[in-house]
Amino acid sequence: MENNAILKPNQAPKIRYALLDELRGFLVLCMVIYHGLLSVYSLLGIEIADTLFEFFTPAVPFFAGAFIVISGMMCGFSHSNLLRGAKCLALALLVSAVTIVASSYVGDISIYFGILHLLGISMLFCGAFDFALKRVNKWVGLVLSVLLFIFTYGVPNDYPDFVGIRNILPAEWYLKPYLFPLGITAPEFSSADYFPIFPWMILFLVGYFLYRFHFVERFGGLFEPKRIKPLGFLGRHSLLIYILHQPIIYLICLPFTL
Repeated sequence: MENNAILKPNQAPKIRYALLDELRGFLVLCMVIYHGLLSVYSLLGIEIADTLFEFFTPAVPFFAGAFIVISGMMCGFSHSNLLRGAKCLALALLVSAVTIVASSYVGDISIYFGILHLLGISMLFCGAFDFALKRVNKWVGLVLSVLLFIFTYGVPNDYPDFVGIRNILPAEWYLKPYLFPLGITAPEFSSADYFPIFPWMILFLVGYFLYRFHFVERFGGLFEPKRIKPLGFLGRHSLLIYILHQPIIYLICLPFTL
């Protein structure tokens, strides 16, 4: 007798959408180059590195934003965003501890609320409130998320304030030293990598609602084939690369500083 076993949903072969990995890999590569330019100038004083760093700086929000949107989309493919978020946040806190200690030796490279903190908290939020987010119409959720991102973009002091939100928020909030996770920073606040909840977690939600359209699965022929394998490798290991790239850059530069 012919045995046509039907796979249960949790037994179905997991599809890897290579194009998403390759896009993440490209964005991670851009981040490594950008941080490398800053390190080369800071440690070695090479002027061309500073010139290139300044040239690419205006593009950073776009590349970082694209990475955050893709990360939000990946929530839809995960079986446990709570677990992923907890692991990511634990690594973020470890990075904070290491960079704060290292700042005593190599200059201020402290990271108090970087992109790992943001991604960890965003994953935890989506995992904890998935039952409610799923009830929101995908079009309503997407449009509201985009509008809220634009509205809150000016919360951090050094971001363009498109809608005058800093005029609405109480000025004394910007004197508090503990509101930096929200994007509200005191004048003396400094973080080598800074992606606060407002506006960036809203952009993460844009990615979450984009996934709900399931265009990745519908156009699998576009997203599944591998095209640039090195970028796919970088994308699959983006978390590890984020953690290791800066120490490796410093180690490469160190012999030239002696």
